[in-house]
Amino acid sequence: MLTIRIDDGNGQKRLLKFRSQQIRIGFRRGADIELEPFDLEGGELALMEEQDGVYVVEPINHAEYFKVNGQPVISSMVCAPGSVITCDPYSLTLEADASHDDSQKEKKDEGPKAVAVDKSDDYLTLFFGPVAEYLEADDVSEVMINGPDQIYVEQKGKLELVDAKFINEQALQAAVSNVARSVNRMFNKENPRLDARLPDGSRVHAIMPPISRLGTSVAIRRFTKERLTIEQLIGFGSITQEVADLIDVCVKLHKNVIVSGATSSGKTSVLNVLSSFIDPEERILLIEDASELQLQQEHVVPYETRKADEHGKGEVTIRDLIISSLRLRPDRIIIGEIRGGEALDLLQALNTGHGGSMSTIHANSPFDSLSRMETCALLSGVDMPLSALRSQVANAIEVLVQTARLSDGSRKITYVSEVMPLEDGQYVVQDLMKFYSKGLDADGKIQGVHGGCGNTPTFAEEAKLARLPIDDKWFKVPKGF
Repeated sequence: MLTIRIDDGNGQKRLLKFRSQQIRIGFRRGADIELEPFDLEGGELALMEEQDGVYVVEPINHAEYFKVNGQPVISSMVCAPGSVITCDPYSLTLEADASHDDSQKEKKDEGPKAVAVDKSDDYLTLFFGPVAEYLEADDVSEVMINGPDQIYVEQKGKLELVDAKFINEQALQAAVSNVARSVNRMFNKENPRLDARLPDGSRVHAIMPPISRLGTSVAIRRFTKERLTIEQLIGFGSITQEVADLIDVCVKLHKNVIVSGATSSGKTSVLNVLSSFIDPEERILLIEDASELQLQQEHVVPYETRKADEHGKGEVTIRDLIISSLRLRPDRIIIGEIRGGEALDLLQALNTGHGGSMSTIHANSPFDSLSRMETCALLSGVDMPLSALRSQVANAIEVLVQTARLSDGSRKITYVSEVMPLEDGQYVVQDLMKFYSKGLDADGKIQGVHGGCGNTPTFAEEAKLARLPIDDKWFKVPKGF
């Protein structure tokens, strides 16, 4: 229990006791401690209990008007019984619960303290306390919060509803708002969507009501700190050594490779592995919306886009970075994901001698990825004949690697395909190797094999001239299929 003594500056004093883990204090109706005069945009902060006798003050809205022991609340601050929160003309004093033991009283005698919290390594566990155990679990790849009362986690490729809950919608919004402030962004009525990347590599996307009808909706994508290797992919059954060798040949021949697949199918992880085949002496320019790729080469120059500020200025887009990268002497350009008009700039770069580049795109099949690339290029706003655009797509993209998350939760590379020249203005895709499914076993796991599709790549002779290992046996259809 926490006791707060409130002095309104006019001789009126109140003594309030709270049992909840979070207390909202502000000049707004609905706060646990309402301060007058009320204002829809009034200052507000949250006081949350971390452990017995230790509390964290979290800014919510214009909290800089508050001070903790004389220090403005511009970020999370730790306080203890005896600390004083002030905001003219109010003064709120935190008092120790009489049930605290002697050791806690000794801590109080040391005097009030208020210090900024160093959250560089634990942003999420501090802000998202109710789901902290899942954010720290190695086998949880994503946490999905559908309002304060419904939380799912993705564990080993499977979605599971968990018992964790937030106290209320306000507590959840406060957590997201603090994440936004930690990366110098805003999450409020004027900015109801948040897309952020934290220092540990986690990606957070959130949408607030009334756009999200269940309450604030949050997806937290976690990335393993260990770099995935081709040996691990083979061990997981996501790929075979023959498929890996074929992709290695494509990368070393400087073929332009697009990794396509649905959401959460492992595109980023596969692109990470593909990049490991690049010669360490090459200069790689890496362009991303939010840094996720972990390239293993030494000469990597990473760039990240920037959102516009509150005045609508300072935005730097993928398109801007692609244009800049062409003037920075790249051997290869790697783009985290193609989503919009930047596709046209990438196509022009690939058609002007920047071979060996890579990216990912959302698509359900290798053929669909070309149509998707075409659609994204049309979003650039550049008016050009469809036949000319399709010619650029077919000439620029040479190899397609399709990823998929299967019904048993496993992720596999399902196709490696080659893009052929247009025929009658239509795309032509030649499958080289794919995953052949045999159905489910007794445990519900998908059984199958990777094998050839009966087509030899057009670059087979080029690979042999470059003394790269390529075997015609890779492309034979497995027996029984």
